[in-house]
Amino acid sequence: MNRLIYILLILFFSCEQVVLVELPPSQNLVVVQGWLTDSLGNQPVRLTRSNGFSDNALVPVLENAQIIVQSRNGAVFTYTYQSNGYYDADTPYKGDPGTEYRLRIILEGVEIRSEWDKMPEAVSIGNLQIDSFEENDPDNTDQQITIFYPKITTSDPVNRENYYRWVFYKNDQIFNTPEPITIQNDRLFNGNLIPNNFQIFGYDSGDEMTVQLQSISSNSHDYLSLLKSQITTLGTSSGTTPAIVNGNLFYLDDSDEIVLGYFGTVSSSVQTMNVP
Repeated sequence: MNRLIYILLILFFSCEQVVLVELPPSQNLVVVQGWLTDSLGNQPVRLTRSNGFSDNALVPVLENAQIIVQSRNGAVFTYTYQSNGYYDADTPYKGDPGTEYRLRIILEGVEIRSEWDKMPEAVSIGNLQIDSFEENDPDNTDQQITIFYPKITTSDPVNRENYYRWVFYKNDQIFNTPEPITIQNDRLFNGNLIPNNFQIFGYDSGDEMTVQLQSISSNSHDYLSLLKSQITTLGTSSGTTPAIVNGNLFYLDDSDEIVLGYFGTVSSSVQTMNVP
């Protein structure tokens, strides 16, 4: 179904008037997902096409692209298609902090590029502790249960702007609810200690808690902030209208067509603890 027809009932002069608003067909835009890390690995990049906002069909994957990652110092890393839209580097590698990288994609005879992204220096997580609080047992209101959460104090480096993304794992599974994107900057804490009580990420006794602090660029922080606003406020009365989130990718031939997604760099610090 290429076109969606919305019927709006508008009360005007005490009469019901039916207005048909015909929307254009959804665009099948190229979507790029890729983050280059400072850990040795295949540095996967995923290529798909977008679906309509209310389209429940499977995401179309792109299998026949040529992909390379370049560094400013001349290094080139080639990629090969694997499955489900994912491409892996032919040889495992890692990014170097302080170096700029970009992604180049040849798709159907047209080149897509990302802007250069400079990998930041990693910032240590610092002091990771496990704290707890009590709440009512949802299965037995007469009893209390203990919820454990990470309590972290990070020392922010002085004399430079820092941008962070926090990623949590519970027993090796990524912990993306209730907060799918947790980002931060040091605007109010530059050069000082940053206290964080992540009470929304609850763990049970015996769980393995892994915390990853990703240092990201200013542009990456801006992109994730826009993406978060779409994800977390969608559907509320004051929510953000579903809209295109501009990334850092573009067609080299100055095409007006938009490329969705982002290619960026991250350097990470990781700590793991067992919940008592």
